[in-house]
Amino acid sequence: MEAINFANIRRRLVDLPTDHDADGEHRPTVGDVFAPEQHASALAPSTLIVVGARGAGKSFWAGVLGQRETRQLAAEVYPRLGLDRVTVTFGYNGFDTSSAVTRRTVEARTQSGGHDLALMFWQAVLLRSALAAINDPEGKENIATFTERYKDPEEFEARLRYVDQALEASDKTCLVLFDALDTLSRDWAQLTKLTDALFEACWMLRARRRVRAKVFIRPDQLNDEQLRFVELPKLRSGRVELNWSRSDLYGLLFTRLAEAEQKAGEKDFEALCRQTGYPVPDTNAERLRKWELAWSDDAQRRVFDRLAGRYMGKSATKGATYPWTYKHLADGRDVVTPRSFLKLFVEAARHTPSPPSQAITAEGIRHGLREASKTRVEQLALEYPWIKRALAPLAGLKVPCQSREIHEAWIASDTVAVIAKAAASEGFLPPYQKSLTNGAEEDLEAAMSRIGVLSYRTDGRADMPDLFRIASRMLKLGGVALKSKS
Repeated sequence: MEAINFANIRRRLVDLPTDHDADGEHRPTVGDVFAPEQHASALAPSTLIVVGARGAGKSFWAGVLGQRETRQLAAEVYPRLGLDRVTVTFGYNGFDTSSAVTRRTVEARTQSGGHDLALMFWQAVLLRSALAAINDPEGKENIATFTERYKDPEEFEARLRYVDQALEASDKTCLVLFDALDTLSRDWAQLTKLTDALFEACWMLRARRRVRAKVFIRPDQLNDEQLRFVELPKLRSGRVELNWSRSDLYGLLFTRLAEAEQKAGEKDFEALCRQTGYPVPDTNAERLRKWELAWSDDAQRRVFDRLAGRYMGKSATKGATYPWTYKHLADGRDVVTPRSFLKLFVEAARHTPSPPSQAITAEGIRHGLREASKTRVEQLALEYPWIKRALAPLAGLKVPCQSREIHEAWIASDTVAVIAKAAASEGFLPPYQKSLTNGAEEDLEAAMSRIGVLSYRTDGRADMPDLFRIASRMLKLGGVALKSKS
């Protein structure tokens, strides 16, 4: 049997990128792309609303669609979607690009008016983006000038029909992407107004054959009770959620590992796969479509047992390694994100010592969970700047517990007032809009539940998943320890 140098595999794991998203500094490459079958409908031009938590891949898929090379790979993997005939532009993505409007522009053009002004603004953004897709000079014009020119509904509709016909003649579809909507405003009322108007503007495109929009949005924004767009129930029912199954995430891990090894010119992981009965295909498209390690639980478990050992201890009493990682990375809504999953394995590979016959160990996996927990809270704080202030007073609290114990910890530290003051001075969205029926602590608890930081037992007690509990230094009988025993 061919000898395998597990130290080489360990080094490739350490070097894996843990960010399954895209921003101003990171763009997906062909080697980054792993496309679960259930995500096909998220990429389809006909899907308007794509929902996902931070780290689930909203901006990643927006980045895949927004680049010709990665879009072409997606077209090969999902040929029925017709992505090879799609031209993509950005309407808004949270940072400055050639076609997207910036937050400052949105504020300047919509702050002084109500819903109708915001609707007219988003319609102008959509039309300008569509004109850019057909290389019309108007696609490069200043948005203020453009909005003024097409404020008349008939002028707007006539120009949109012109674009639609031009696209039809060339057998192309223009897809306008909207991402990072949480950055549109630091005020809940303004954010709700802008989101409502954007939904209406995108919904109005349904009469067009070749101009489409796609909105990537957080679950809590889509479920904002203050949204008033009359067709919102239809948008919600037609949404696609970026959920990742256990086999999807292991498929992502193994395809990324195979890609990294290929770039490094090494053969150890390839040899392990071949010995286990699952040789690595030569091309990206074949790995995504045909390789059993991309989708088969049985195949993945066999390979993972070779990489990490079979159990989280000396026997089955501590649990099997393959399901353990997914179970302990789930948030309160049973969602596991690629970012947290990959982070666990990068940190597990860094943990020492490692035996020569494995790439990672059970204790390395537990260490990886602790590091993934810290990182997840840090990342969550980028989207919800109030979260650390809500978690800090809960250190030392044992879960599961009664909600009143959480409320008492917040009251003792004046947490609600601290968050409100920070939101006002630092300019971030507070965790909730004050309700008329609940107390402030109840509203804060509900906000944490909505984003998956808190969950509840069948007896009504509040619980916190390990993904957040460990970084928050909360205790749990029988749970993963806050510190390594080594």
